[in-house]
Amino acid sequence: MNIILVVDDEPDILELLELTLARMGMEVASSSCIGEAKAQLQSRQFQLCLTEMQLPDGKGLSLVKYILSHYADLPVAIITAYGTAENAVAALKAG
Repeated sequence: MNIILVVDDEPDILELLELTLARMGMEVASSSCIGEAKAQLQSRQFQLCLTEMQLPDGKGLSLVKYILSHYADLPVAIITAYGTAENAVAALKAG
C-alpha cells in the first residue's frame, strides 16, 4: 500500500487531505511539525511527502532539503496558503 506523509499544522487541512487520499486508496501518516515528520521518516518508508511551507518549527523548505539529503528517492510537494513567486522559486531551487 502507498503511504503518504502529510505535514501541516492546520488540523482541518490534515483531515481533508487524509480523507481525500484515503478515498484514493492511500494510507496517510500525518505530522504537524518538522520534528514529527523527521521521526516519521525514520520509522517507515513513504511514497510521497506533502508539506506545508510555514510550520511551527520552521519552513517546509528545510524539510525538503532534509528529505533530499536523507531520502533522495522520495518525491516531495509543497502545499501552502502563502503562495508567492518567491516561495515558488525557493521551492524549485530546494529541489
